Amino acid sequence: MKGKDNNVTCEKDLRPRVYLSGPISGHDLEERRKAFKKVQEWYEQRGFCAVNPMENGLPDEAQTHEHMRRDIELLMTCDYIYMMRRWTHSKGCKVEFDVATSIGLGVIFEEVGCNAIFDGLDDRKIRFE
Repeated sequence: MKGKDNNVTCEKDLRPRVYLSGPISGHDLEERRKAFKKVQEWYEQRGFCAVNPMENGLPDEAQTHEHMRRDIELLMTCDYIYMMRRWTHSKGCKVEFDVATSIGLGVIFEEVGCNAIFDGLDDRKIRFE
């Protein structure tokens, strides 16, 4: 079964694009889908086009390297990357972070203790409860 690819409409969008990076492998996929969707909706309500790797168009059964190739392709089209909590525990997130910083994307970190307050692009600390 092929996964949803809601990022296709985002590719034709002129809003600032933010890629959502968070641990997936080794975690409950339904829990991860909900967590990514919550962040995606938060950003979209604030005028961003949120690129969700859980909706990259590939089936869940695809190999990890296939997901990473597609995700890096999506990341390359973005203006920002949002690093979800515990991203440093994920090899894939570390790769995405390295690519993002190498190509000059803005980096936004989710940090413990911050409320979901976003006062413009200069505020890089966002927390989703």
